[in-house]
Amino acid sequence: MATKKKVIFSVIGLLIIAFVVIMLIGKNKLDDRYAAVLSEAEYDNSISAVEAYISGFQSDSNYYSIMNNWLEDNLPVPDHEHIISYSQIKGGKVLDSSKSEGYGGNVTYLEPNSEISFDIDISKAGLYEIWLDYYVLPETFLTPELEVRVNDESQFNEMNQLRLSVDWELEQLNDDLKYDRYGDELYPKSELVSKWSNSSLVDPNHFFTEPLKFQFNQGKNTVSINLHEGFILLGDVTVKNSKNAVPNYEEYRKIVNDNEDKILDTITVEAENIALKNKQSIRAKYVRDPQITPYKYKNRVLNVLDGYSFGDSGDRVQYDFSVEESGYYNLTFKYSQDTNNGMPTFRRIEIDGAVPFQELEHYRFDYSSSWKNETLQDSDGRNYEIYLEEGKHVITLSINNSSTRDIYHGLLEILEGIDTISREVKNLTGGMVDKEREWRIERYIPEIKDYLQGIASKINIQRTALQNFTGGEDLPVLSELKIAHDMINEFIEDPEDLPHYMNRFSEGESSAYARVKSIMPMLVYNPMHLDKFYFHKDEKLPKPNAGIVTKAIESTKAFVYSFFNPRYNEVAEVDDDTVEIWVNQSRLYVEIMQRMIDEEFTPSTGIKVNLSLLPDENKVILSNAADSTPDAALGISHGRPFELALRGIIEDLSEYDGFYELAEQYNPNTFVPFIYDEGVYAIPETQDVKLLFYRKDIFEFLNEEPPETWNDVVSLIPMLQRYDMSFYTPLGSDSAFKGFDTTTPFIYQFGGTLYDETGSNSVINLDGAYEAFDFMTSLFTVYNMPITTSEFYQNFRNGKSPVGIGDANTYIQLKYAAPELAGQWGVLPIPGIENEDGIIERWDPTYGSTAIIFSESGKKNKAWELIKWWTSADTQSEFSYNIQSTLGNQFLYLTANIEGFEKSAWPSDSKHVILEQWEWIQTVGKVPGDYMVEREISNAWNKVVFERENPRVAIDYAVKTINRELNRKLKEFGYIDVETNELIKPYKVPTIENVENWVRKDGK
Repeated sequence: MATKKKVIFSVIGLLIIAFVVIMLIGKNKLDDRYAAVLSEAEYDNSISAVEAYISGFQSDSNYYSIMNNWLEDNLPVPDHEHIISYSQIKGGKVLDSSKSEGYGGNVTYLEPNSEISFDIDISKAGLYEIWLDYYVLPETFLTPELEVRVNDESQFNEMNQLRLSVDWELEQLNDDLKYDRYGDELYPKSELVSKWSNSSLVDPNHFFTEPLKFQFNQGKNTVSINLHEGFILLGDVTVKNSKNAVPNYEEYRKIVNDNEDKILDTITVEAENIALKNKQSIRAKYVRDPQITPYKYKNRVLNVLDGYSFGDSGDRVQYDFSVEESGYYNLTFKYSQDTNNGMPTFRRIEIDGAVPFQELEHYRFDYSSSWKNETLQDSDGRNYEIYLEEGKHVITLSINNSSTRDIYHGLLEILEGIDTISREVKNLTGGMVDKEREWRIERYIPEIKDYLQGIASKINIQRTALQNFTGGEDLPVLSELKIAHDMINEFIEDPEDLPHYMNRFSEGESSAYARVKSIMPMLVYNPMHLDKFYFHKDEKLPKPNAGIVTKAIESTKAFVYSFFNPRYNEVAEVDDDTVEIWVNQSRLYVEIMQRMIDEEFTPSTGIKVNLSLLPDENKVILSNAADSTPDAALGISHGRPFELALRGIIEDLSEYDGFYELAEQYNPNTFVPFIYDEGVYAIPETQDVKLLFYRKDIFEFLNEEPPETWNDVVSLIPMLQRYDMSFYTPLGSDSAFKGFDTTTPFIYQFGGTLYDETGSNSVINLDGAYEAFDFMTSLFTVYNMPITTSEFYQNFRNGKSPVGIGDANTYIQLKYAAPELAGQWGVLPIPGIENEDGIIERWDPTYGSTAIIFSESGKKNKAWELIKWWTSADTQSEFSYNIQSTLGNQFLYLTANIEGFEKSAWPSDSKHVILEQWEWIQTVGKVPGDYMVEREISNAWNKVVFERENPRVAIDYAVKTINRELNRKLKEFGYIDVETNELIKPYKVPTIENVENWVRKDGK
């Protein structure tokens, strides 16, 4: 009976479970059916609801939105042309024809921060393009950037940062300079092609292939142009509308009618042989594959166009080729495209400066993880035939976002909707996350379901559009949108869950917001590696991939050769005339440095130098223990020289000839961490900087000015919190450890110090130092600044933290990876404390890399000559340009040499602000045991902020711990007597007040 009852209960249990499952499945099906058959009225209502809801925050001032509005309003595109000559231009400097670089008439010279304007009488109102005749001068490698206003108005965001197209060609090297000492091919430098160009202003985001349109009124209009970057000569300015009708393939064949059937030879063009490119960073790379040409198993040869360098929208490359016989040719590309989770990529293909037919405006290349031969053809598999006349030709490949612009901006609208709803919910709840508390969201936001339904509907629309665009059904990007849609639907069922599960809605890496956002970079980044392309007829082309046997043989040959490769076996082939230098930098940087040394330093001094990669700084300690140190090292982190000097491993550089003359080129305060006792043990190479970043558009909306002092910050915080925004300081990063770089700025600004005069006791609990500690904890305990912020760059970009303190990397990200914010953000020196004289003290430490010489070296003087040359202003400035000419504008080098930085390739829009902030460098002087000071300040801050301990108690306890460790370390190094515990000799703590004693002649 018991068994029978168990069976009955089991059956009943299974039936109940089955019933529940069926109900759940049925409910899901009903939900899906409901979504599918949503009536047109309900659908339109939900869409309009969300659009109305986010209209106040929507990025509707970009060119995409403005252009769509103009098209809806049917604004005319007149056929008139207006030419503005130099005589009609106000501003700039007029140069006569003898200085016009062959323009044939007078021109206007413009340099950074030059502003010009001109009036133009428009006979018919409408949309017009602006075309410029310009010549880029080689004073800088930076791409010319300008700001345009029409009638003192910025009609769309992109007008704040427009770029002029620049061409680059590869430096032609003979074999002596083309390969390094191991036979590996070097990356050639890019050289600016200075020539007169006639180009239109184009969309910097490249969502449109046609030129930008600007709205002009009938009658007098004023155009203003402000050059932010670059040096150019400006000729005529033309306001007109261009006509560029491209035929389709059928029309093209009728226009070019040559039916003669000929036997045509195959023309092969190697993709690494770039004739022209529009970005320095576009480059070739080496792929070890026997089917890639050229190929060597022993050495690295550049044989492929690196798709990762040629993947950004707007990138363009050009190749030259010759045709011996006129006729129709097929075009085949050998490529691989293994990124973006299976999504296709597109290329615009031009022959002799024009797209032959419409189908090549955006030709699709499907995902392929292996090498593939793609012959250009239509959807039915019929090859396109391109007619080429006998003679020289050029083929141009470029990338734009025009095929994805609607999807991209549709996803952007979804993100704005999610972000705005999140903001409203947080305003309602005050950001509380108590899951035991019930909220009545619908009572305060009655249409919340309509808003959420509108977002879910938009996700479905973009998912369908993306599916049609990719031609796939199971791609990861589609799955991400499906998951995001389902997550939004869960909140539609119960909006009251929103406050409790914001990590699923808008916050966190797995939220609906993050899933939608993760797709957007794939729509604008289109890498594709290219080995070669063929113009051919019906010949059988070489197979794109090598066979298994061939690969096995070549891999074996390469493996065997590795045992004899001099790069790995004779790296230290250093004779008595060669200085050995270890460099803690990337391989590309080391190659550039070695080339500069071989071309400039060695010929002028006769000193041969061998640079070797130092992948791990700890190798310095190990090599010293093994008695195998090099002569010197570059790129060493700022904290390492003191540790090495303390143990007698490196040299006092102040004893070498020319030290004080070199030190004059630096802010003396940058030497503070490298001073020990009587010596200076390193020369600074690079140094970072902290700046205040602020959103101009948001501050204009708030009617506020960016803060100058910390009192201003405290006053600004309530205003920001009212809109669910915050101020960011590096103290609020997601790292639990608060280093000197985040804590000492407050201590020094409040007039505090870390140590007493003897260096044996910490005084962080006294006077200004304690006041600073109390303030930097009160920012979080009293003023409720966010305790942790995962990434300032993203929060700044989406407006959650519209103001905050960032570093040079933040600047680079915003300038080159956030084009939608062009012209809407700025930088200033960091906030400080106003002293009695009314001066705002903005003290901040700077850290970077250094150069050192090892005490065991037998070539110290030669090593010093190299370091003296390397860290000089001219060399550092040249290196910054060489990096950019090889890798691109976004590879910015922040040299510590002040004079070198002034002449460097750093963008002009922030250079003066950085120089101003560098006047307030105050770096921590090193003391044996100072690591305990840094750690205990961090621990005390965490105790106050997270555990709500009293600041006085926390800092006093920290001082006791610190003093014990300082005492122990000073005993270890002979400053305190071990037995009597008395100070034998005071430790000289370097500070900004006494640093001149070490780095200036006679201490002045």
